[in-house]
Amino acid sequence: MKLSQLCSRIAFITTLALAGGAAQAQDWRHAPAYDKALAANVLDRSVFFLPLYGTVYRAKFEAMIKEVPGIRGVVIHNHGCGGQWGWETHVSQFYYREGFAVVSPEFVTREGNKLGCPGGSLEESLRRGGERFREGIYTARNPARLSARGDDIAQVVAWLKTFTPLPILLSGHSEGCRTVYHWDRADPQIKGGICHKQSLNASYEHLWKWDTTLPMWSSNEDEDPWAQGTKTQPAVGFERKFASRPENLTSYRYAGNSHDPLVRPTEVESLRAWLTKYVPGRALRDTSGMIYEDKLPLIQERLRAVRPSAAREK
Repeated sequence: MKLSQLCSRIAFITTLALAGGAAQAQDWRHAPAYDKALAANVLDRSVFFLPLYGTVYRAKFEAMIKEVPGIRGVVIHNHGCGGQWGWETHVSQFYYREGFAVVSPEFVTREGNKLGCPGGSLEESLRRGGERFREGIYTARNPARLSARGDDIAQVVAWLKTFTPLPILLSGHSEGCRTVYHWDRADPQIKGGICHKQSLNASYEHLWKWDTTLPMWSSNEDEDPWAQGTKTQPAVGFERKFASRPENLTSYRYAGNSHDPLVRPTEVESLRAWLTKYVPGRALRDTSGMIYEDKLPLIQERLRAVRPSAAREK
């Protein structure tokens, strides 16, 4: 079974559940994995990227974000329901090549947590995905889950603010997009949201909290079953939420059902233009003008500073 067929079948099961009144009877339940205190180790569950350097470790990120000339901002990119996969690297590469530092936290590895779309095979994902939907705990339809993901984001934001004033953008793919539009914690350093391959249909409308005074870029495929809508008749489109401020929504759509982020050249160009509009700057691909060896003492000092605390934890 192809992924697109799997998605279609899961979407069909979801539709049947809603028609049967499951949405009305749903009892959203908290889980220990969603305790706010568990956000404390989010940086240990995160991957970091810098322009020119690509994937880096935390100490290098902290030291070099001030040293790489021309960094435009920081993107906090949130994965989909299955945790971090190759798409997070793919999307983060686009951002850092455009001049942004990136932090990508992994939510599902919180203590006691579960995937939102589990399974070791396509068939198992279909079966267990339906079970998880009915259970109502480890699913993106549960506000407690997205609020917990928001706690992780808030922890990352608080950390960033201790060493950089750069503008911050919230980005997400699939469930990560739902995490973005569930965000309602006003912070002047956060300048906008980016939603890859996820819409807002009727069974998820209760999750919407995004402040539409902040700009948002959105991409969707017209036949994507995870988005459950069409170009002409979206179940509940972002356009409806931005009705009073349509200028703040940039919506890119095209025919397809892959659910994959940034796979069309025109899609990439649309996001690049949006970034240029709201966070001016340029792509960073030129290493001239900075001698990396001169920066090594900064990183070495940072590593010496964190080593004693790490030793005490052991």
